[in-house]
Amino acid sequence: MRCDEQEYRVFISYSHENKELAREIEQALKAAKLVPMYDKNFALGHSFDQQIRTFIAHAHVFLPIITEESSERGWVHQEIGYAMALNVPFLPVALGEWPGAMLQTLHAIQLSEDPKERKGQIEQGLEREVFENLINRYREQNYASYESAEFTDDRAMMMARFSNEVLELRKYGCVRQRGGLSSFHIPDCVINHPLWKERYGRVNMSRFHLRCQREERRALERHARAAGCRLMIDPTMSYRRYGKHARIVRLETLVRFLKSMRSEKAEVAINTRMGKEESVTIVGNWFAAEAVSSTIGQGYRQTIFTRHAPSMQHRIDLFDQEFKERLDDRDWQAQTSKDCATEELTELIKDLKAKETQNAKTSAKRP
Repeated sequence: MRCDEQEYRVFISYSHENKELAREIEQALKAAKLVPMYDKNFALGHSFDQQIRTFIAHAHVFLPIITEESSERGWVHQEIGYAMALNVPFLPVALGEWPGAMLQTLHAIQLSEDPKERKGQIEQGLEREVFENLINRYREQNYASYESAEFTDDRAMMMARFSNEVLELRKYGCVRQRGGLSSFHIPDCVINHPLWKERYGRVNMSRFHLRCQREERRALERHARAAGCRLMIDPTMSYRRYGKHARIVRLETLVRFLKSMRSEKAEVAINTRMGKEESVTIVGNWFAAEAVSSTIGQGYRQTIFTRHAPSMQHRIDLFDQEFKERLDDRDWQAQTSKDCATEELTELIKDLKAKETQNAKTSAKRP
């Protein structure tokens, strides 16, 4: 499975009077194996301003084209300010003289108004190495901005929202998850299905909670089926609050998901050393979510989310390093790990069911 996330997105901000220049820059970015994004990628029927903010928030680099026309419009200052507030690296491209007092202090690529001279300036100024050096300055997580979800329902809603936000851009990301049994032990059936009752056993959960959980599962599954998943799970969690049968139901739900995935689309490692409060989700290099506390049986609390693209690769590298170590612990290969994990989980379910049957027989014999 390819879970290679070294794709750098560059959002081009421009005035429509400079459309031809934007196209020249787009072609140069593609030639440098970068991913240009601008308003031609916007979805119909959605807020234009909101989509601009979404694209900037997910960009590795913000590239405003500064011309006499664009500098006369307030949005250029607003968008630069928004990128700066999010610590998104930006690389201005100026046509002719630097217009505007605010932008005088920024380092920029200066372009000639002569189209022949400009072509070479664009190719030289927009080399991939220029962007890699700029992005590397913002790799550390302390540059990221965050949103937080205090309770488990808030977390599920934000997970679905962040996931769907990427889907609306017609993009997908490999789902990396570390903690518990992953989001794929959540049922994907309608919330009045008996499976939900079995999942929570003796605890009654609100319909709102069930909807939130289902939306999380469904949104992440769309990414996983398109771009794959890499899961680090702990099948030893007992879920004692819900009863022993609830644990079996959750394991069976996860096994059904794994069996439905092609081997090249799913990799699984088992890690019983994780703290019960740990949960990390990374979708492509689009966003990451990390829970900093939890209560067994009540879900994760205080989960922080970030879209900060420049720091995402550092998170991915750390995850993949640990993932490989856990595979090595069991002498598993990534390409066959899903089948190995499925077999181990199936045996665990078989043992748990045998104990459940034995306990039922013992209880029936009691006077």
